[in-house]
Amino acid sequence: MTSTTQMLEQGRKAEIWTKYCGFFDLSVDDFMEIQNRLLLEQLYILHGSQIGKKLLGEKTPKSIEEFRCNVPLTKYGDYADFLLERREDGLPVKPFMWSRTSGRSGEYECKWVPYTREMYDHLGEITVGAMILASCKYKGDVSLAVNDRVLLATAPPPYVSGLLSRSTEEQMALKFLPPIAVGEKMDYAERIALGFKLALREGMDYFYGIASVLVRMGQQFEQGSGKTKFSLDMLHPSVLSRVLRGAAIARLNKRAMLPRDIWSLKGIMTGGTDTVVYKDKIEYYWGRKPLEGYACTEGGTMAMQAWNCKGMTFVPDAVFLEFIPYSEYQKNKLDPSYQPSTRLMSELEPGIYELVFTNFYGGVFTRYRVGDLFEVIAMRDDELGVALPQFRFYSRADDIIDLSGFARLTEKAIWQSIQMTGLSYQDWVARKEVVNGKSVLHLYIELKAQQDVVEKDEVIEGIKQGLRNIIPEVNDLENILGNNYLLITWLPPDSFANYMKAQQLAGADLAHIKPPHMQPSDKIMQRLLPV
Repeated sequence: MTSTTQMLEQGRKAEIWTKYCGFFDLSVDDFMEIQNRLLLEQLYILHGSQIGKKLLGEKTPKSIEEFRCNVPLTKYGDYADFLLERREDGLPVKPFMWSRTSGRSGEYECKWVPYTREMYDHLGEITVGAMILASCKYKGDVSLAVNDRVLLATAPPPYVSGLLSRSTEEQMALKFLPPIAVGEKMDYAERIALGFKLALREGMDYFYGIASVLVRMGQQFEQGSGKTKFSLDMLHPSVLSRVLRGAAIARLNKRAMLPRDIWSLKGIMTGGTDTVVYKDKIEYYWGRKPLEGYACTEGGTMAMQAWNCKGMTFVPDAVFLEFIPYSEYQKNKLDPSYQPSTRLMSELEPGIYELVFTNFYGGVFTRYRVGDLFEVIAMRDDELGVALPQFRFYSRADDIIDLSGFARLTEKAIWQSIQMTGLSYQDWVARKEVVNGKSVLHLYIELKAQQDVVEKDEVIEGIKQGLRNIIPEVNDLENILGNNYLLITWLPPDSFANYMKAQQLAGADLAHIKPPHMQPSDKIMQRLLPV
């Protein structure tokens, strides 16, 4: 039995809050003290290895200043000789598990990442903290209970989300639906279907995973609640009770039945670009605001929102944090030989930054550029009394479409603008293309079937208005260069479904089943567009 489970059973909720959420009470100086201590410990461990000597040189840095001055920024290529073949002989600590990332850039088939036991444990610790924050109403409120039921909506190991679920289960007694040992042997669709089937019978308290899954389930409930098919499973007393109660609530409110009529979730945790796009729909369907967090395979979970679901706060003991100011990022993009400067958490001001991090606990990634941009939206959260900078995810560094140097269009901004039109669509991709010597944003959208005639000009104007609202620089673009910067092509029905089927038949891994929204390659476009 874990210590967290014991504390819950003994009613020691104040200790649980301090353990998992106490970092919200830190000052910036307190935050940096933790960062500095753990980094110096990490450098001592790292330098004793072959890969450490390659990264740090012959001398172990004795201070944070020496570290930042003498150790270069790195990318995955600096580790590839050791990690692609999963060589353990040159690593500072023998990996407890290996995780993999998608290798989305196409440079590598996939990227392998070693996780030490402490790194693995930390994944679960931060997730328990996120569960507390997703379900609390005020500081110190802990709604966790032993054997809370959690929908298993994550990919299996070796993906990091699978490690995260395993580690969380080791932190405290939870009941995953379906059980992890069962769900990891199923494909994703089967796992989700079985999870919801079990949730109808046993109930559901928490969800963490992909925001679009929750929205899709909500839409299926709404569209199918009036024509629910009878099945033997519905004869189970718990299932029957939930369905009848949900139907009564929906009838009383004169609308279709929604998931929130059947389940009363304690908390929802999700992350990624689609969170901000779908957060209102998630709350409508499921009755709770989703708590947003940030994680990546190479660094684990690093940041999460507080209980007011506004800006994200970075965790002090996940990784050592540095930030490249956007002006420095741009200089480096124009001149790859230019070495951009970084800022620490204590040196930030509002603006856009590229994230740089160094693993703690015997990991290998050192001053690592993962390729994600964040915006500092406030220096503190006065509403909650949080004295640390507040962040929101801005974009993947390679997912920004720059139009004529006036407007930086992110995946999030484009996605939100499409949503604002009310267009009913399956999916979309966006490319920067040159038409008649002019850079344009070209959207390729597959519409859903069974809808009224769609006027393309109206949709284009609606998307433009959304972009103007979200990105003020778009107004400058239009004033100076005109507003003929947006094209739309309707993709044939089933374009995305056929693409994903072809990817599955070709043996593509989970991360490569869907095409990327931003800047898909010519090869991908050839498979989406009709011959």
